[in-house]
Amino acid sequence: MATAAPNPEESTRSSSSTGTASALTGDGDSEEAEDFSSSSHCSELSRRQSEQRKVGLFCDVTLAFSSGAATGSVTCCEFSAHRSVLAAATDYFTPLLSGQFSESLSGRVEMKEWSSEMGPDPETVESVIQFMYTGEITVSTANVHEVLEVADRFLLLQLKDFCGEFLKKKLNLSNCVAVHSLAHMYTLDQLALRAADMIRRNFHKVIQDEEFYTLPFHLVRDWLSDAEITVDSEEALFEAIVKWVQRNAEEREKYFEELFRLLRLPLIKPTYLTRVVKAEPLVASNEACLRLVSEAVEGHAIRFENLKSADLEIWTSYMSAFQPRFGQNMDVIMVVGGVSEGGDYLSECVGYFLYEDRWVNLPHIHNHLDGHAIAAIESHVYVAGSMEPGFAKTVERYSPNRNTWEQVCNLTTRKHSFGLTCIKDILYSIGGHGNFSPGFKDVSVYEPKHDKWHNLESAPKILRDVKAVSVEDRYVYVTARTPVDMDNEDGLKTITTRYDTESRQWQEVDSLPLIDNYCLFQMAVAPTNFYHTASCCPKSYSVRDEVAQQKISARISDEILESLPPEVTSIEGAAICYFGDDVFIIGGWKNSDDVDKQYRKEAYRYCAERKRWMLLPPMPQPRCRATACHVRIPYRFLYGCQRYPMPQNLARQRDRMQQMQQLHRRTLTLRRQLQSQIEC
Repeated sequence: MATAAPNPEESTRSSSSTGTASALTGDGDSEEAEDFSSSSHCSELSRRQSEQRKVGLFCDVTLAFSSGAATGSVTCCEFSAHRSVLAAATDYFTPLLSGQFSESLSGRVEMKEWSSEMGPDPETVESVIQFMYTGEITVSTANVHEVLEVADRFLLLQLKDFCGEFLKKKLNLSNCVAVHSLAHMYTLDQLALRAADMIRRNFHKVIQDEEFYTLPFHLVRDWLSDAEITVDSEEALFEAIVKWVQRNAEEREKYFEELFRLLRLPLIKPTYLTRVVKAEPLVASNEACLRLVSEAVEGHAIRFENLKSADLEIWTSYMSAFQPRFGQNMDVIMVVGGVSEGGDYLSECVGYFLYEDRWVNLPHIHNHLDGHAIAAIESHVYVAGSMEPGFAKTVERYSPNRNTWEQVCNLTTRKHSFGLTCIKDILYSIGGHGNFSPGFKDVSVYEPKHDKWHNLESAPKILRDVKAVSVEDRYVYVTARTPVDMDNEDGLKTITTRYDTESRQWQEVDSLPLIDNYCLFQMAVAPTNFYHTASCCPKSYSVRDEVAQQKISARISDEILESLPPEVTSIEGAAICYFGDDVFIIGGWKNSDDVDKQYRKEAYRYCAERKRWMLLPPMPQPRCRATACHVRIPYRFLYGCQRYPMPQNLARQRDRMQQMQQLHRRTLTLRRQLQSQIEC
C-alpha cells in the first residue's frame, strides 16, 4: 500500500509550534506554569444558578410545601429547583433525589407537617432555598422561627447555628420562655442553657408574663420542680399554678394535684394557708390537697407551741425537708463598708438574714468606704463616694441575682456624705462634702442604660449630710445641713427642702412628709449628733405629692423614740435603713472622745407590728459610718453561711430590753387611761 505524501502546511505548522514552545521555554530551561483562581467565579456561578431557578430554567425538581392536616393538607406554595444544587447543599436531598424513591422518579418533593397550620411563609422558604444556592440570607426576629424550622428540616446545620447565635443576642425577659422552647425543639443546647439560666434567675418575673401560661404541663412541672428558680415566695407560686390551671380548666384541672404537691407548703404563712389556699375551689375539692394543707398548718402549730423537746425534734426534721428553694428571694439587711475599730476604711459587706435571724457574709466591695451613699432599686444596689480620696468618685453596683459587685461610671466630683436616690430608674446625686471643701450644691444624674453621669443645675444652698426620700416618683424631699458661718466649721444648721426632678425647681418646706415610721424617725432624731453622722437609706413612696405635703409638720411625734433604749440615743455614726414599716439602727460608736470611742456591733430593729424596739444578734465585727439597705438575695447565696451567735452579755441586754418594753407599754396604758379620765 502506497504511503501518503506529507502535507506541507501541517509540516510547517508543526515545526512552527515546536519552535514557539522552544522559544518560550528557552534552550535548556524547564517548563514553567502558574495556577489561576477567580474569587468571583463561584459566587457568580451560584448567582446565575439562582437566577435560572427563579425563571425555571433547567430545573428538574419541584418542592411543594403543604399546610396542616386540619385543612386537608392543602398545598400552599411550590418552588422549582435543580436537584444537583440541592443535593450538593445538604445531605437531606442527596439520598432522596438520587435513589429509587418516588421523589427521585417523579421529581416532586412534598413537604408536610409544619408547626403552623397555615404552613410555612413563602418568603421565608424562598430565602432558605436561595441560601442553599448563594449562602446568603437575612434573619430577623420576625422570621427566625420559620427559618430555624426549615433549616432543621433540610439539615442546614450552619444556618441552624446562626439562628441560635442570633437568638442569644436577642434573648430577654419578654421572650426567654419562647426561646427556651424553640431551643429544646431544635436541639440548640447552648441557647437552651442560656435561656434556662435567664428563666431560672428571673422566674419571679417570668410568671408575671402571659407567655408562661401557654406552656404545656410538662414544662410547668419541670420548672416548679427546679430548686434553683428565683421566686419571691411560695404564695406567689401557688397563685401562678391556680392561674395556669384556670386558663384552660377543662384540660388542665387534672394536673392541679401534681403541681400542688411541688409547693413547699410549710414555708407558706399559716394565715395564708387557712384563708386563701384552703378556700381555693381547686384545693377544697381535692382531699389529697386538703390533707397537705392541714399537715402544714399543724407543723406551724408545733413550731410555735411550747411542747416537749421530742416534738421539737420532729418539727426540726420536718422543716429540714422543706427548706426554702435555693432560688427563693430572701429578705436581707445589707451593711456595706464603714470604719473598723482600728480606724481602717472597710470593704467588707455583711447581711442580716431576717428569715433565720443571723448574719451572713456577702461579697466584698472593691472600694474602701466611709461617708459613702447607698441606694437600692428593684434589681441592683448602688454604692458611691467615700472619704478615702482614691475611692471618692467610684460607683459600684451589686446584683442580687448573681451576688456580685461591678464597677460603673464614676461620679463627676470627689465627695462623701451626699444624698443618693432613684427616680424613674435614674439615680440622683445631691450635695455632699469634700475633704477640702465646705460642701457642694451639685446635682447630677446617672442613667444605667448609658452608664454615664451628667450634671444638672445646682441647688441654691450647700447640702451636707443629706438624707432623702422620694414621693410620686418625681419629688425628692431632702433634710441636710448647710453652713451659716463659712469661717466656723461647726456653723451648720439643719434645713429641709424639696426638689422637683421634672421642673428642676427647689422649694423649702417645714419638714419631711411624715408618711410612716421611717420618716418620723428621721425627723425625730434630726437635731441630734446621732442623725448628723448616720447614713439613712433613701426610701420611695408612691403617694401623691399633695398627700405628702399634708403630712408635713414641724411637730414631730415622739412615740417611735419613747421605747428606744437609752444606750442607742448616745450612738453616733450608725447606719439606718428600713424594711417595710420597720426601722433598723446598725453599728456606730458611743462617746464623742476620739481617744475613747466605743465601736458598736449591736443592731436594733423597731417592729411596727409590735410597736417596740428589739435587739438583734450583733454584727461579726464592730463598725461605724457604714451604710445599710434592704435587699432580696436568692437563698443559694445564704445557705450554709457562717452563723454568728449572740454573746451572753448581749443576750442579757436583750432580756433587759424586753422587760423595759413591757414596763414602757404599761406606763403608756396608764397614761392614756389617766388622760381619758381627766378629759371626761
